[in-house]
Amino acid sequence: MDPKEYVRRLKDISLIKLSLLNEILLFVRSQNEVIKGQRFEEMDLLIKEKQKRMDAVDKLDEQFAAYSSKLKEILSIDSFEELPGYNLPGTQELRDVIESIHQKLQDIKGVDDENISLVKTEMKDIREQINNTSNNKRVQGAYYPSRNSVTSYYFDEKK
Repeated sequence: MDPKEYVRRLKDISLIKLSLLNEILLFVRSQNEVIKGQRFEEMDLLIKEKQKRMDAVDKLDEQFAAYSSKLKEILSIDSFEELPGYNLPGTQELRDVIESIHQKLQDIKGVDDENISLVKTEMKDIREQINNTSNNKRVQGAYYPSRNSVTSYYFDEKK
């Protein structure tokens, strides 16, 4: 394969990855709405669908790494920063798509960080509710012991 073909394939892989990242961003935003709406039963489906896209992105990353290392080897370059010097068609488009990918990843990370914060807050609230419930049961048990735990005293009335 010639360098032009490698650049074209890298660009195609990157475009598919960008499309998948757009879908992942939609799922992350949906997760945010689910968390805010406390509709946690919907979360499992969103996580599974997001994971499918992430697995596909991982496979694309493997392909990208293989093609990019071959291209670097053919052109004897260490970095893609040197690629524009070869005036290969599609180089600028590849660079633009890669920049879009980086921006999309930052967007996903921002929403995902917010989701993590919301879940941690929700877990803290639930933990407090559980502790309050446990404390209430102990207090109630102290003032209103169950009938089975009442001790019986026998009085000997013979004198």
